[in-house]
Order: sequence, then structure tokens, then C-alpha cells
Amino acid sequence: MGHETSRAGFPTVQLFLTQRLAALAGADSMRAIREGLLWLVPCLLVSAAFLVLSALAQLAGLPEGVSRTLAGLHAQISGILPPLAAASIGYMLSIRHRLPRLPVAFLCFAYVEIAAYLLNDHPRAAATLVLFIAIASPLINVPLMARLHRQRWTHIARGDFVGENVQDAMNLVIPGAITALLLIAVLMALLQVPALTLAELPLALAATENTYRSGVLLTATNSVLWFFGIHGYHALLPFFQMLDQAVAWNATDLAAGLVPRHALNGGLLGSFVFIGGAGATLSLTLATLLFCKGRGLRLLALASLPIALLNVNEILLFGLPLILNLRLLVPFLLVPVVNVVLALAAVQAGWVAAASVGLPLTAPVLFNAYVSTGGDVAAVVLQALLVGLGMLIYAPYIRAIDRMGQESASIHVRALDTTFTRLHEEASLFANDPVVRAHQARALHETTLAHIRDIGEYEFHLEFQPQVSRWSGLCTGCEALLRATNPQGVARPPGTFLRWLAEADLMRDVDLWVASAAVRQHQHWRAAGFTLPISINVTGGTLTSPSHCERLVQVLAQAHGQVGVEITEEALVGDVPTIRQAIERIHAVGAKVAIDDFGTGYSSMSYLHQFDVDAIKIDRSFVVARHEPKGALVMDGLLRFCEALNLGIVVEGVETEAQYQALQSSTELMVQGWYFSKALPGDAVPAFVHARQRRQAEVIAQY
Repeated sequence: MGHETSRAGFPTVQLFLTQRLAALAGADSMRAIREGLLWLVPCLLVSAAFLVLSALAQLAGLPEGVSRTLAGLHAQISGILPPLAAASIGYMLSIRHRLPRLPVAFLCFAYVEIAAYLLNDHPRAAATLVLFIAIASPLINVPLMARLHRQRWTHIARGDFVGENVQDAMNLVIPGAITALLLIAVLMALLQVPALTLAELPLALAATENTYRSGVLLTATNSVLWFFGIHGYHALLPFFQMLDQAVAWNATDLAAGLVPRHALNGGLLGSFVFIGGAGATLSLTLATLLFCKGRGLRLLALASLPIALLNVNEILLFGLPLILNLRLLVPFLLVPVVNVVLALAAVQAGWVAAASVGLPLTAPVLFNAYVSTGGDVAAVVLQALLVGLGMLIYAPYIRAIDRMGQESASIHVRALDTTFTRLHEEASLFANDPVVRAHQARALHETTLAHIRDIGEYEFHLEFQPQVSRWSGLCTGCEALLRATNPQGVARPPGTFLRWLAEADLMRDVDLWVASAAVRQHQHWRAAGFTLPISINVTGGTLTSPSHCERLVQVLAQAHGQVGVEITEEALVGDVPTIRQAIERIHAVGAKVAIDDFGTGYSSMSYLHQFDVDAIKIDRSFVVARHEPKGALVMDGLLRFCEALNLGIVVEGVETEAQYQALQSSTELMVQGWYFSKALPGDAVPAFVHARQRRQAEVIAQY
């Protein structure tokens, strides 16, 4: 019985760990580091290409200036990687914290330059710390900037007198200055610690007396970083730079007729340790092809094989995945550690020449072993043996994953007496294929861009649909509706552009534009001696974004309560405290708030006690269903419910006399629909309102 309990409990523990790792993978800081550092891969590959060309030029006997120039280009690009890393991580975090993206990225870039300047007199500390500062500083500074940015006293540019880009840039000056001063203060304090200013960790890793210990620590640390989705090469760049320098020292020793002193160097890591990328995953790729029966895993291995020969393995890391995958953690750590120990032993025993020709980690397999050791065939043999040994280490783990997929291909659901069947590779790869997802995302991105380019040529304007009182027959309000025409002057239906604006995450900007246009129309009417309340639609993203909500309230305040907002039920599903606070701020400037399309969303009744709203708008679907007996009961029930809560009522979509006459309420009820009028241009609304007034006056005169 105890054995069964243990077996039954293990999936629970495994599920718990999987859920925790999934939560960790989705953490803002982890995602920012992972995605931000991946953006540097093109720079890294371009830099590596210059280094390969430099080595080839040297081997081909070309003039020394050619090789030196190419190596210099490699060094120049490598030198700017830390500030670029900070900028990319800062950019990712600015999206999460809803800050202006490029200004934040530039500030993070500048912070690394500040750190490099302060560490200029301490080159040993700089070699170790600058990249770590580049990664860590955005994680602290960007959230701090976001908190400061939400404080109104930090805003230099306010109101509508300047453009949005100017506001975004100027309002980050004070938060940026404060965070920069805090960074300087922290670094100045750290520089008073001798252990940091005299740090020689990169040199210690390249030292002969610490070869095995340093090699194991470095490779294990690289694998651990990659397991959590952090690009190990970038995070450990100062160490790798010193180990690349050890290759140059070996070349100097050979030129002087001496035995190379540095067995642990960048060439050894690239040729014999990281074969196929972090975790020596060329061995994993080949083990999958040889020992795995699952078609999905084999296809993934085939897709990753060509780039694995260049020591690049992002397809496996993010597609299999290896990142945060407990089932492959042990071999992912073990294989490179075994490789470094055996390679160091072979070099120190004299069986394989020490690396003396500088090559990047992305140099091709076999080529890197042969060239970096000055043409030693034994190095190629050692590399092949290490790949084979790695395959044997990975084999039982990949077989276990394959068996698990086959065993879980079908699950019998006893309560329903049915069977769920789904091939493991279909569930884990085809149904969630990262390559397919990438292509789909790219296609959607290109489609969105094409539509946004077209929409960018549209002319936007507002039309206003009147709302007429069921009691008095007078027009007492209107709803502002967004309209657009293309460059040929043809009107475009809202459904053809609103979807793509939402896909491009532009609806918050649309909301602010509509609010500003409605306020301008109100001011135009008021200057002509005419007033009429206007309501506008606002999405949930605008209410939950501190900066956009602040701008919305500032715009609405200019109308002195004559422009209110309508919020869809879907928007209310989000952050309840934030939306409640936004509604309070809108009320504070005298504007009214209504729930739009009431009855069609999520748990409609629950919102009426959570949010202080002034009115509800009953969706036209209830009006259409009114001719059915049950539909009439539902409609009447909604009206009585709103009356009991003393809420204003607007009924949308009323188009016929029968629909209009069926609406009966003991309180004032507003009717909106084609029965009275389609949406009108702003200049035509006063005439409609006056016409309703004259008509009702005539009706009263008849009585």
C-alpha cells in the first residue's frame, strides 16, 4: 500500500514542480533576460564571423593587417555587448511596466556606460562586473522608474500642449536622473570594498593550477544559467573573454618554442565542451535520432541538427524544451562537465595539442577542433569520441521521455466511459510547435503590419447617434462612434479596422483620440450656443494603464461632465481594484460611466455591486428577442431590475415602431437606434435635436 501511495504521490510532486517552473519561466524578470539576450544573437554571430575570417586570413597567409582589422571588428562589437544587453532587457521590462520603450532602453544603455566609467580605474573589477551590472541594473531600475513615473511631481510635460512623444521623453527625465544617481551611489559604495576592486576571477579561471576546478565550475554554471533561460555566454562573457585571451597566450608560447601553458581556454570549450551548444546538445540531437521512436521528437532533432553543427541549439533549448525541463537537467549538466574533464586530461597528457588559434564558439564542428589546435587530427578524433560518449549519457533520458509519450498516448476517463487519445509528440510538439508558432506569429505580424499601413492612410472622424427619451421624445444625449474613410474617400466599416488596431495594441491610443475628438466637438457646440451630453467607448486597457487613464481623465475634465464613458463588460473582468479606482477618477471630474452591451458578457449582475456606474446600455439582442414570449420576459425583467437599482437605462438597436412601443418603464428610458436616426455628423446633430423639440412642441399643442 505504501508503495502505491508513493507512486501516486509522485505525479503530484512532479505537477507541482512543473507548475512552479512554468511560473518561474513566466516571471517578468526571467522573460526579460531571456528575450532580451536573445536579441543579441545577431550581433554575436556577426562578431563571430569576423573572428572566423580573421583566423582564416591568418592561416591563408594574407597580410597581417587583414587579420588584425577583422579581429579588431570582432573586439569592437564584443565591447558594446554589455550596454546592448542592458538596453534590450530594459526594453522588454518597459513593455511590462507600460513605460515609453526606447527612452527606457536608452537610459539602461547609459547606465552601463556610467558603470564602465566609474570602474575605469579598476579594470579587473570591470572585466567581471560590467556585464552583470548590464543584466541586473534594468531589473532594479526599470520597476523603480515605473514607480517614479506614476508620481505626478516627476512629470515635466503635462496636458495637450505638447505631443505624446515629447511627453514620453520629458516625463522620464526626473525618474531617469534619480535612478542614475542611485546607481552611482551604489557603485561608489561598492568600490570601497577591496574584494571587488581587486577581483581576478576571470584570470583565476584561466590559471593552470585551477584548471579542472575552474573548468567544471564554468561549464556547470553555463548549463545552470541556460536551464533558467539565461544566455550563458553573455552572462559569463568576462570569463570567456579571458579564456579567449588564453588561446593567444598559447600561440605566443608556441612562437617562442615553448609548450603552451593554458590547457583551459576558449578553443577547448568551443571544440570539446560545448559541442552543439550549451549542454553539448549535438550529442542529444544524435541520441534522439538513434534511440527515439517518437516521430515528433525525431523531427525536432532533424530541424536542430544543421545549426547544432555550428554550436547553436536554440531550437532544442526552446522547442524541446531544455529550459526548465527537469527530465533533462542531469545530462544537460553532466555531459559538458565530463567533456571538459576528459578534454583537459587529453591535452595535459599530450595526446591532443592545446588550442592556439582563436575561433568563436560558433565555428563549425570538426573544423573548430582541427583549426584551433593547429591542424591536429587527434583533436578531431577526440571531438568525435566525446560526441559519442555524450550520446550514451543522454540516451536513457531521451528513451524515458519517449516511453512516457507512448504510455500517455491514451487516457481512459472512467466517469465518462470514454478514452482521450493524443499522441505525445502531437501534444508536445505539433500542437505547440515553436517553429510553427514562430511562422504563424510572423504571418500574423506581417498581416497586421499590412493592415496598419493601410489604416495609417485613413481619415478618422466621429459620428454621433442620438439617444431619445421614451418619456419626453426629446434627444437628451448621443453616443460618439468612430468612423474612417480610405484615401479614395470610401467609408470603411468599423469591423474592418478596429480588429487590426486591437491586434496592434493601439486601442488605448484610439480611446484617447476619440475622447479628445469628442471634447473638441463639445467645445465647438458650446461655442455655437448648443450643448448635448456625449458618451464614448473606452477599452479596459486604457483604464488599467496608469498613464493612459491619467490622460483620459485630463481630457474628460475639459468637458466639465458633458463627455462620459461606456465600458464593456469584458473590460470589467480584469483588475477590479484598478478599474474601480479609474471609475472613481472619472466621476471626480463630473463624467458619467455606463456599462455597455449589458447582459451579453460575464456575470453581468456581479458588476453592479462592484462598480459605481450611472447607467447600463441593454444590448440590441434583447430588443430583437422581445417578440418571443421568453425574450419579452427577459427584457421586462432587465428593465425592472435596473429600475430597482435606480440606474439610467439606454436601449440600443431599436429599429421598428413595434420594438419602440414594446419598451415600457416606470423611469425615464433612453432609446438609441435607427428608429430615430442613424449616426450623424457633428454639424447635423443640433438640427436633429431642434427638430425633435419642435415636433414634441407640436404634439403638446395638439393636446
